[in-house]
Amino acid sequence: MIAPNWQPIEALPFIAGMLDDQLHSVRQQVENLERARHRPGVLDSETVSRLQAVFGEQQDLLPVFREQLVRWLELPLDEHQRLEINRLNAVLDQMQDAIRRILSVAENRR
Repeated sequence: MIAPNWQPIEALPFIAGMLDDQLHSVRQQVENLERARHRPGVLDSETVSRLQAVFGEQQDLLPVFREQLVRWLELPLDEHQRLEINRLNAVLDQMQDAIRRILSVAENRR
């Protein structure tokens, strides 16, 4: 694995936007899979393999994002920055739960 490129605190708005977008996408995928779960043949083996690859990779990156947040919390921060970092920790928790659901549905379709 390539060493992470840790970001300065000035990247907080960019990282926040990226994580918010990813959470939205992951939630949409959960909804799509819940609908597809009841339609035979929609989740073929190729689709399941792709889901496992993409969301397995996203799951593997969550600890890197979490470490970035921990590193930022060690800096002198203003109240807004600290609140935003705490919010992003909650976003990562939600992403983790949604990704687990996706991988569980994919695994159960094998």
